[in-house]
Amino acid sequence: MNAIGGCDLHELAARFGTPLYLYDAARIERNCRVIGDAFRAHYPATDIFYAVKANGNPHLLQLIAACGLSADCASPVEVMLAERAGLPRERIMYTGNYESRDDLSAAARCGAVNLDDIAALEKLPAEFDGILSFRVNPGEGSGSHPGIVTGGPDAKFGIPLEQAPATYRLAAEHGFTRFGIHLMAGSNNRDPLFFARMTAILCHIAAEVFRPLRKMPEYLDIGGGFGIPYADGEEPLDIDALARAVTGVLTGCCAEHGLTPPRLRIEPGRFIVGDAGYLLTRVTGVKKGPRRFVGLDAGMNTLIRPALYGARHRVTVIGKDAVVGTATLCGRICENTDIFAADIPFPDAVEGDLVLFRDAGAYCAAMAMSYNGRLRPAEVLCGNGSARLIARAESAEEFFGRFTV
Repeated sequence: MNAIGGCDLHELAARFGTPLYLYDAARIERNCRVIGDAFRAHYPATDIFYAVKANGNPHLLQLIAACGLSADCASPVEVMLAERAGLPRERIMYTGNYESRDDLSAAARCGAVNLDDIAALEKLPAEFDGILSFRVNPGEGSGSHPGIVTGGPDAKFGIPLEQAPATYRLAAEHGFTRFGIHLMAGSNNRDPLFFARMTAILCHIAAEVFRPLRKMPEYLDIGGGFGIPYADGEEPLDIDALARAVTGVLTGCCAEHGLTPPRLRIEPGRFIVGDAGYLLTRVTGVKKGPRRFVGLDAGMNTLIRPALYGARHRVTVIGKDAVVGTATLCGRICENTDIFAADIPFPDAVEGDLVLFRDAGAYCAAMAMSYNGRLRPAEVLCGNGSARLIARAESAEEFFGRFTV
């Protein structure tokens, strides 16, 4: 791969420097279209809320919003990002956890809020008049790493299933009349049947909750967690099979329980931007010994997923395909966990070579930091042969500007 969105990688490195995050605009638009078409073909009343936490760059949010997606926000600043991307209130949803009163003040600017706990009900601002929903812990979860399993007894998220009826009953006693119900059990799953099972759990608990209240939920939100491959040989998520499985279960459960079919909400993040993003970095040195270490000008501060989750990213040395043994890729951070990949087949890289990490659009730039004084990289949006800077590389002046004099 020598170009992204029609833009030559060597020219991008010369123009913007490295390390550098790159995004393929056409791929983001394609991903938005694919998931929207699949779900709405089987269940027209589907609303897609992009998980801003995956990548909150305002330029990407504008692109995603223009594709018809709404925004799922996890903090007041993410609500501001959605607003600045031009989204109206009814297309902004708030889904947080362990929120302060100040945090939930932002909920008044959202069309819906998914609360994580019954105690949060007392913290909602009085002026909130949107759809009230609670996140339910389904009692089980699944993800590609234990750190991204968000359901089950060890997860910090959601109210236990058995507490859901009393929780909604209390909300109704507080005068709320518009309700949704939410579930999110894990991230980066590629099994359609997992999502179908979670949909069945959510639909059954919705019947138990809302029938006694003589109310209907306006939406069932099955969250996100739609996975992508991070290694050659991994099968991609069959998005049409996913849509058929989820919507088939939803339709069947509603008929079984006599529920008016609600709107379906989904919260893709990784699926939208994950495979549309890349990290371009440069070799700074090669150390040969018992292991061959290839040092890069990126580090765990730039791309933390491998150190945090043991995540893998496919790697290419631009212009070099022939493998000459194995190498361990590392950065310049003073931590022994600053490793991108250990003992992988690798070409004969030398100082100055460009190295490209694939599938780096989600939870990569969004988690970058300035540890060790290594500053955050620039971000560039590529399309039709044109490259546009959408985030400047952090400068030393900006770094020092945080500190009081």
